[in-house]
Amino acid sequence: MSPIVLMGLHAITTRTNLSSGLSHPNDMNAAKEMFMLLHQAGEILLADEIESWAVCNDWKPKDAQELGQLGAQIGLGKKPRITGGPWWNVGIIARFQSEAGEDETDPAKPGKDIP
Repeated sequence: MSPIVLMGLHAITTRTNLSSGLSHPNDMNAAKEMFMLLHQAGEILLADEIESWAVCNDWKPKDAQELGQLGAQIGLGKKPRITGGPWWNVGIIARFQSEAGEDETDPAKPGKDIP
């Protein structure tokens, strides 16, 4: 799992009420938007990796599974319906990339076209 996806999962976890998982619409919409932003940035979103990470970071197993499935669906190109928002600051993925020492214009990054 990339450092960018990890930062996205940390961000989702920080703003989510873990006692109820994604049952609150605001938490669900924020997670959908983050996964959509990660997908648009060319990040790979795998259900088993997301679920395992979530369980290790205090998510209930059922909620971790839901998070993993949501991320994987969006990672495969499913367009989620997101209400409200925006849920994240403009440029959050670029900030993650900067913090991770990645250049978002790097042509060798997975998901980017290599000339």
